[in-house]
Amino acid sequence: MELVGDRRGQSIQIGAVLLFGVLIIAFSSYQAFVVPDQNREVEFNHNQEVQSDMQDLRNAIVSVPGSTSSRAVSVSLATRYPSRLVARNPGPPSGSVRTNGTTDMQYNITVRNAAAAGETGDVWNGTARPYNTGTIAYSPNYNVYSNPPTTYYGHSVAYNQFPTANLTLSEQTMVNGRDITLVALNGSLRRSSGGSTTVDVRPVSRSNDPIIVSNDASTSNVSVSVPTRLPESKWEELLADEIDSNPGDLSNDRYVADVTATDGPGPYYNLTITFERGADYRLRMAKAGVGDGVSSEEAAYLTDVGGDGSVAKGDSADLVLEVRDEYNNPVQGVTVHGGVDPGSDGSLTDSEKVSGNDGRVTFEYTTTQSASTGIQNINFSYRGLGDGFSASEPENVTMDVRVTANGGGGGSVNGFSSTSVSNLEADSSGLNQTVSFSPADQSIGAGETVYINFDDAQQSTVNYENYEIADLPPGVSVEDSNVDTGTGTFTVTLSADNPIATTDTVSFTVVGVDTGSQAGPLDVDFVREDTGDSETASFNVGGGGGGKAGDSVVSTGSKTYDGDKGFQFTIENRNSRSVTITNISVSVGDSSVASLFEQNGGEYDPYQHEVWIDSSSGSDGVVEMSGEPYYDEDSTEMPLDTVQELNENAVVNSGSLATVYMYQFYKNNKAKSVAGKDVTVELGFQDGSTGTYEFTSVDST
Repeated sequence: MELVGDRRGQSIQIGAVLLFGVLIIAFSSYQAFVVPDQNREVEFNHNQEVQSDMQDLRNAIVSVPGSTSSRAVSVSLATRYPSRLVARNPGPPSGSVRTNGTTDMQYNITVRNAAAAGETGDVWNGTARPYNTGTIAYSPNYNVYSNPPTTYYGHSVAYNQFPTANLTLSEQTMVNGRDITLVALNGSLRRSSGGSTTVDVRPVSRSNDPIIVSNDASTSNVSVSVPTRLPESKWEELLADEIDSNPGDLSNDRYVADVTATDGPGPYYNLTITFERGADYRLRMAKAGVGDGVSSEEAAYLTDVGGDGSVAKGDSADLVLEVRDEYNNPVQGVTVHGGVDPGSDGSLTDSEKVSGNDGRVTFEYTTTQSASTGIQNINFSYRGLGDGFSASEPENVTMDVRVTANGGGGGSVNGFSSTSVSNLEADSSGLNQTVSFSPADQSIGAGETVYINFDDAQQSTVNYENYEIADLPPGVSVEDSNVDTGTGTFTVTLSADNPIATTDTVSFTVVGVDTGSQAGPLDVDFVREDTGDSETASFNVGGGGGGKAGDSVVSTGSKTYDGDKGFQFTIENRNSRSVTITNISVSVGDSSVASLFEQNGGEYDPYQHEVWIDSSSGSDGVVEMSGEPYYDEDSTEMPLDTVQELNENAVVNSGSLATVYMYQFYKNNKAKSVAGKDVTVELGFQDGSTGTYEFTSVDST
């Protein structure tokens, strides 16, 4: 019997096979398209995160000039893909962070044509000074995200470099008006992994105090050259607010004359920033160490910071010197030797001193009642005072102290008759006051000199740098003049072509533009070079009027920060004495901003507090709403339009700068931008005065 075939199960089998094929195709599509897209998003998000890490690293490095300790910055080198039940991920991505050029001297910051006055000029004499530096780069190795950028830090700027474009992530801080801030990188760093790494930024050489430099000749310009991977056009954008469109105009707070870039070394450009002639620049330098092989800095030169002046017979004077490294920053623990020049009178109480944390040593020079009047030379060195001592060597200093007879104050004293000095009064044209003296006991011979010392011992606020001697009588000329802001003395040497008889009166006019602020007594010493005899006359500055500290503390510039949620501006103390800032009030001309609320935490650094006042010379001030130097969970907001006392007062010395940082503007638990808004800041000073600084139409940065 023949059996007939049974086909009843074939449709089910065929359906199962077709369904399985559909599943295979769907899974293959998921593996081929969906998984890579998801992983590409993971990689892209990680790249955004690491860019933020590199900006944190940049902030740590540019803060080195004001830092006292290391800062640790975490950098996420790579990421991980999400776990998948069926589909498979490729191998985990990786990344690397490394330094470039920091061990090769062809990569350097070079400062040219910068000259300083006094002993600092032994080193800063206009010759080119190179400092090794480099960049830090993060390079990712992703599986899916194609052509990601390499993220660099170099010379205060964080930026992304794509194959065909460059995108900056921060502003530059190298140039701000007449302030030049250079931070060199040192050390070797190379780390690769699939996780995170911590980069320690160490302040190898740092100080808030700048040196003052200017072009060393009428035909030269101060310039700074740096290696960079950013082209000239990008630096022109970064420096747009500093480039002077009207070269030679020193009144517009723009001092960059030119920005040029040439090829080399290697894949870098050599960028040169040229500054205008005729201006004094505040040069601040620092050295930041990262990774291994960070080198320390030794003493490079010795300079005097206070004590050049005069001392009466039988009195003493403090002579202050500072040991500095090649970055112009203090060096601790260096022994400085001191000795009186053979043939000079007087003595030092100590023959050697060791520099402290501020790099300074103070020697006391004492004279006897029988000491000869005139200039006495005192020599100092951290190398030794043996034969061949030369004050022109960087490690040596000779300080000149004028020994005078005991001064008087009116009548016929020490060879001078009564000195007639009237009150000095400031008016719209500044100071313009006649000062007179007459020889009493004997005439002043032809070619002999009289030293006129305006001694600011009473801490009055005459700005000596704006003064000159004018309207001299026939036969008397200005032979030399010297401003020593460290001792508050303006010394003018008058040379008489003909003898000045005892019946003659020598008159001259003190001409000034800015008297500073607070009135007070001022001493004028008239000293004869031939005998050392002197007489002191006292008078008031400002006619006894009452100026205040805030009158001569002026704003020099501002900028926004971090998507315009932070704000900073710089002030300059144009008083001839220090000022103390005790409180602050901040206003924004927009109801959408209500307070300052900082959450970064950290040490005394920019944008680590509601308000931080970084004084270049003096002491820093802070508003930290928790009452502590670090952010904690108990912090509260600082309301706007309200006077807020500083937790620690800021002191800004005469002629120095201070930058006021505010972070971040806040309302309803959200950070707020101040771009395009009016910002007004009122600073309160210890003497009860205030200074108001208004910034309109704040530009986004």
